[in-house]
Amino acid sequence: MTSNTLEHRCYQPKTLLYQRPLLLLHGAWHGAWCWDNAAHDFAERGFAVHTLSLRGHGRSSMPRYFNTVGLNHYIDDLLALVATLKPAPIVVGHSLGGYILQHAVMQHPLPAAILLASMPQTGPLGFTLRTMRTQPSVLLRAFATADGYGFVRTPALAKYLFLRDNASAAQTQAIHSQLGSESLRVLLDALMHKPKPSQIKTPIMVIAAERDRVFTLAEQRSLANAYQAPLIIVPQAAHDLMFDPAWPLVADAIEGWASRHQTSLFDQPTP
Repeated sequence: MTSNTLEHRCYQPKTLLYQRPLLLLHGAWHGAWCWDNAAHDFAERGFAVHTLSLRGHGRSSMPRYFNTVGLNHYIDDLLALVATLKPAPIVVGHSLGGYILQHAVMQHPLPAAILLASMPQTGPLGFTLRTMRTQPSVLLRAFATADGYGFVRTPALAKYLFLRDNASAAQTQAIHSQLGSESLRVLLDALMHKPKPSQIKTPIMVIAAERDRVFTLAEQRSLANAYQAPLIIVPQAAHDLMFDPAWPLVADAIEGWASRHQTSLFDQPTP
């Protein structure tokens, strides 16, 4: 744990091949735990790797009134960790974590960023409308009970959102058992407060899952276009790419992007 009660995990490589570390940021309902296998993979590839659980997630402290936690709190959590890392990290943001990352780089430019199955720059409206159309009871229950866990309260719901149709019951249960609640205020904040791509100078790459049920391929193409960013589409993959059988393709793409941005004017002192 760090002094600000946020869970921070660090994975060191046996041989450091890349000077610039990776920081992996989870999405809604997840925590640092979701990156464990991915972080070990990147450490084996020669990166120092950091993962973070946002407040109220993983082993970070739970705020007394979780639904008062807003998008800016999560942005602050990310930037607080970024400020401690030297040299500046390359950040990978998954799902809601990608939306947090888009806002964070408006305040604090980074050497490079990867948006992984990310919430698009237009926010969560598409996801909300699709949930209302396909699973209205889920959305209504979540708002009626003011409990964001309602979106993922059963293994079946979690599998539908995050995993391939052929994912095993054991894998589904293992992931579902670690999911936590989510602040509904963050969803509302994300609907109202959107990043401004024209103000962002950080080099961005977008990686999309072809069969993502949370954010559509059309939304991912729009996201890449907004940032004039390269787009990689992972065939057959589902939303939780860190658990997907296609993870090696994802890791190769992230390593390639990170290797291109090991040096940056970002770290140069101002004359």
